[in-house]
Amino acid sequence: MRDYHLLLADESQTVKEMLSYVCSSAGYSVETAENGIDALRAVLRRIPDLVLIDIRMPKLSGTQVCRILKEDPATRDVPVILTTSRKTGPDRVHALQSGADKVLVKDSDPGEILRAAEECLVGRAPRPEGKREEKATFPDDMEILLRANEILESNLLDTVLYNEVGRVGREVEDFDSTVRTVARFLLEIMSHEAMAVVFYDGVFLEKVIVYHYQTNERIRQEAAEWTEKFCEEAGVPVALRGSRVIEILLEGKRMDGARHPELLHPRIVCPIRSGEMVRGILAFLTDPGDSSLTEGTPDEDLFKYSFTALENAWLYRQISRVSVTDGLTGLFNHRHFLECLKREHFRSLRYRAVFSLLMIDIDHFKKINDVFGHPTGDQVLRELADILREGLRSMDLPARYGGEEFAVLLPETNEQDAQRVSERLRQAIERKVFAAPTPLLHCTVSIGVSAFDPESAVSEGVVLERADKALYEAKRQGRNRVCVR
Repeated sequence: MRDYHLLLADESQTVKEMLSYVCSSAGYSVETAENGIDALRAVLRRIPDLVLIDIRMPKLSGTQVCRILKEDPATRDVPVILTTSRKTGPDRVHALQSGADKVLVKDSDPGEILRAAEECLVGRAPRPEGKREEKATFPDDMEILLRANEILESNLLDTVLYNEVGRVGREVEDFDSTVRTVARFLLEIMSHEAMAVVFYDGVFLEKVIVYHYQTNERIRQEAAEWTEKFCEEAGVPVALRGSRVIEILLEGKRMDGARHPELLHPRIVCPIRSGEMVRGILAFLTDPGDSSLTEGTPDEDLFKYSFTALENAWLYRQISRVSVTDGLTGLFNHRHFLECLKREHFRSLRYRAVFSLLMIDIDHFKKINDVFGHPTGDQVLRELADILREGLRSMDLPARYGGEEFAVLLPETNEQDAQRVSERLRQAIERKVFAAPTPLLHCTVSIGVSAFDPESAVSEGVVLERADKALYEAKRQGRNRVCVR
């Protein structure tokens, strides 16, 4: 009924005889071995259709035999069933990690073993009988043991690499630090000029490009263009968020004599998917003339695991952002702004420093919603938020205060400088042509300014109240202007 050749290996003569009888009675051609090395030697003589082997074997364990078979291209597709006397325990997990197709308990119903064999062989034709080529064989026991040791070393190396990435993911909480640490580690195991990481959670898209050495604007532009191409090829949806670039300088310069690249070329590109959705990309860009390109590269799974460590840090930061940011504009929300204002007030009192506060309101915003609709109004709010981000220092804190009203905290800024900043923002908004069904949509804003003098020792609430009154005065005077109080 069956022409399949089965290799059965077990230290126990009784078990061998029992299983051999069961399998032979079912029509299988059965060959037996009493230790791991004998089992491999039998494979060298004739590749079986199925290997049934005990986990605990003399000389070489069943899991080691399984790993060797799965590493060899000639035997990689041979189904391996590992047997054990224990129903639970680490042996079973270890066996599955070795690549075994199934793990069975030895004292199971013989019918279960036959069913497992049939499942492994379904859709497979029996192998033609014949010897393997001599160059593919292991001539003696020592070479077989050396081969097992090579696989063990390779697996140990993989474990070390995965553990190092996992350690970074567990111990480094800050997103930027996690990116830097993982990037340095990946550079040590594979040469490249830049690392591009794309994160996408279904709503937000963020691109991070890590440069390992000092480089020029042309190379940076090229890296950005490659990253955009990776997104396009992977099918990442177009998003409103721009790229975030982190520059990493390892030791500040290249090794003596190392040349700067003229071009960049992708070395590895790993799209990361969850079902149909692309949730990210990890890519490495290198100099096409890099001599290390001929060297082997780590397994792609390591890069996917590295992306997961980066993604966890990114998602944690996203969660933190959501709690303090406005979902429409991406600016800080009302509650977080008031917390920051309180901290800045305390800091200014302690260090005798000044700060200023701007209250900004869009003039006649209700008319925009009534004429063009709320989606257009939302787009105006987003684009105005972009103007605030682009027109302020990194230390300044813009926020959506509520509705069409915004607030800006300007640390280390006196009243005169705050007034100049306000006027610059007012003019930028007045010149802006906002996205709308018509190209003629312009907006203006009224701005109220208030400065904190540490000598006065007034509360942050008073500073906020003054800025609000200044805003009211700007509207009373005709709007589209800056007032100071």
